[in-house]
Amino acid sequence: MLRTLPSRSLVRRIYTSSSPALTSLPRSFLPSIRPILRSGSNAPARMSSSTSNAPGWSTQPNPYPTARRDGSTSLTYKSAAKGSVTVPEPYAWLEQPPSQSAETKDWVLAQAKLTQNYLDGCQPDLDILKSRIQKNFDFARFSCPSLKGDGRYYYSYNSGLSPQSLIYTASKQQVDANAGKNQRDPIGDIFFDSNLLSADGTVALSFTTFSKSGKYMAYGISKSGSDWTEIFVRETAKPFKLDDKHYNSNGTIKLSKDELAQYVDATGGKDRLADRIENVKFSSATFTHDDKGLLYQTFPSASVSDKGTETDANKDAQLWYHRIGTPQSDDVLVVSKDTKVPESMWSTNVTHDGNFLVLYNSKDTDTKERIFVLPLHDKGVNAADKLKWIPLALSFKYVLNYVTSKGNRFYFMTNKDAPNYRLVSVDLDPATQAHETSNVWELTGNDVELRDVIAEDKDALLSSVQVIDSNKLLVVYSRDVKDELYQYELETGKRVERLLPDLVGTIDQIAARHEDDHAFVKFGSFVNPGQVVRLDWQAGSAPDARKAKQTAYYDTQVEGIKADDFVSEQVFITSKDGTRVPMFVTHPKTVKKDGSAPAILYFYGGFNIPITPVFSPSMMSWIASYNGVLAFVNCRGGGEYGDKWHEAGTLLNKQNVFDDALSAAKYLHESGYAAKGKIILSGGSNGGLGVAACINQQQPEHGIGAGIADVGVMDMLKFHTWTIGKAWCADYGNPSEDPEIFDYVYKYSPLHNVDANKVYPTTVLACADHDDRVVPAHSFKLMAEMQHKLAANPNPLLLRVEIDAGHGAGKSTQKRIQEAAEKYAIVGRALGLKIREDGSRL
Repeated sequence: MLRTLPSRSLVRRIYTSSSPALTSLPRSFLPSIRPILRSGSNAPARMSSSTSNAPGWSTQPNPYPTARRDGSTSLTYKSAAKGSVTVPEPYAWLEQPPSQSAETKDWVLAQAKLTQNYLDGCQPDLDILKSRIQKNFDFARFSCPSLKGDGRYYYSYNSGLSPQSLIYTASKQQVDANAGKNQRDPIGDIFFDSNLLSADGTVALSFTTFSKSGKYMAYGISKSGSDWTEIFVRETAKPFKLDDKHYNSNGTIKLSKDELAQYVDATGGKDRLADRIENVKFSSATFTHDDKGLLYQTFPSASVSDKGTETDANKDAQLWYHRIGTPQSDDVLVVSKDTKVPESMWSTNVTHDGNFLVLYNSKDTDTKERIFVLPLHDKGVNAADKLKWIPLALSFKYVLNYVTSKGNRFYFMTNKDAPNYRLVSVDLDPATQAHETSNVWELTGNDVELRDVIAEDKDALLSSVQVIDSNKLLVVYSRDVKDELYQYELETGKRVERLLPDLVGTIDQIAARHEDDHAFVKFGSFVNPGQVVRLDWQAGSAPDARKAKQTAYYDTQVEGIKADDFVSEQVFITSKDGTRVPMFVTHPKTVKKDGSAPAILYFYGGFNIPITPVFSPSMMSWIASYNGVLAFVNCRGGGEYGDKWHEAGTLLNKQNVFDDALSAAKYLHESGYAAKGKIILSGGSNGGLGVAACINQQQPEHGIGAGIADVGVMDMLKFHTWTIGKAWCADYGNPSEDPEIFDYVYKYSPLHNVDANKVYPTTVLACADHDDRVVPAHSFKLMAEMQHKLAANPNPLLLRVEIDAGHGAGKSTQKRIQEAAEKYAIVGRALGLKIREDGSRL
């Protein structure tokens, strides 16, 4: 919500997942070669009579709701191996969302009844687990204080169980005085109470942006978890909150739900400005430094009134400039839709001195963009005529993420000729390099020359670079998926020293501005919910000046989870092809390495997104309650080791991801960490695809007893036709246009590889009705196929649909707790796990 570490690719996260699957807590080929959806009999195979059913589960009579199979629908694809392949589409009707189809709605309701029936038998464990997860969610959570132009700090805060976090504001004196006190109650005053946006927590802030002066805050509002956003603006002098008398000291509201109803306002309150910007998606807002306006991106309006339930492909994005105090109809079109690359998307930065606009253009989730610079000291961005742009990178080959600028010298992080990233500089000459054009995407020429400031480190990934005190750099490296923080000189690129040398875990926020002489750093781990440390330098000190002061600002405490009660370690497994793959293993000290413990194995493996140590109240509650093991395996396809690691799990290498995960499962039980048959695969979004693919491919040797696939990409032949799915072709390829890609994805697509001749572990597919990132049709179709082919499966195959929720971002605390408890209770019952009498402390 407030400023966090910059992504190496600004759009990669919004294309894929806010926090892959953790928000709902953010590959050798094994299946048969023959087509799974073939002509002839599709009757479910009978399971051996000697196969015992999961506790509380019976296949007699068939428990699954009937899903109509339409034999008349199919699609034909070009195949490199066979010329063409016709693929039946018996469940195409499930692509219509429940809000638009009575048939889909009835089927979803029947699935909900089935899942609830099984949940009813999960008592008392379900209530016990929910209570423990709720208890371990109930701790004060702070972001780093972030200083704004009005001289005040802003930070997000949640007392523990509030549906949404609040934004507080505090003076410099209050922040300075709080250093080292580690108090649990927030300091300062409530500035924006997100819990007043809706009575049930289904309306949330999708982003906040402050103007340079601190006079204004622009904020995005998302409803029911949809990616569609409305932008509003308010003056920071006018908070959105109740009277102080209605709050407890920790920011919770004293009023009853009925009393609160009169104050709820989904737009952010009557004191906001009249500005209202609609049809925004995958966009933040960028203020110009003159406080006169902001830039944002739109897409053509959704085809349905209930935004977030449509499947229309997202294309023809446009970049606009909005002048504060005017209607959206008067906004200036800065970049029109790209007719050559309709998937183009636009994002912007204004340089620290306010003199230039940096424009990023992406076409998919890959770390490759086109980059342009617009001088602002001439006409600005509100000119209706042609603008003069300086092209930096004119083709989609690499990224240049803006770090800072000194006059006409710009500094960028880049992966050009550096898969582990490097810091470079480039000198610009607006007088000779700027080109007047009405369509920036039509510019041609040569890319600018880049010069090393900090060369690529072959043994560590450069994760982020941030300027402080005008001439110092705070640099984060990731080495074997563990973060390290360093201070560098800006102009020379010289390393000064390592900061916070005792840090173990993930740095997830650095709050510091270009002009600040101090910084706040937040970090955490699997057993540490988060610590905030303040670093101070003398104002204007030399770039090689060592830190003057380090103060422990805040140390989060969770009553039921104490770090000393757990072991968290990193191991390295060997995947099927011999690749060394890192994995983190966390468990209570009471777990014996004798192969008796249950385990959750979480993975993602995609989109250059690293899965780093993170605290999950629900997962930690589970391992404490069942004396279990939590394993995070860093499969190829992620960003743990830079672009090469990412590419090793994409396109025609995607099978490596599944091989890594299956190898990790095998390692867990063979090494004694976990019990064979008690390993639960878990992942979301791209990770949900991984879970489902692994469930299709798993063999008894892998020891998998259950799978939880959240908001997964399950139809690998049609994913690119829905909402933002076309952008994922960078990782998956395009099966409609590339015959070789079709052949490859058809062999692992979860929907098309359900094997009727094997026993499947307990499987929970979780999705949401307003997920317009990975539409719920993915999970609907796969569950219908699984229940049809595996009607006699001895383990339950269940669908869980969250109502008024999306891909995960903005989900209320209560929804997160309920969802986690239900999923873990289902697999716990099916695996016959026994909950500990006291799982709150070991």
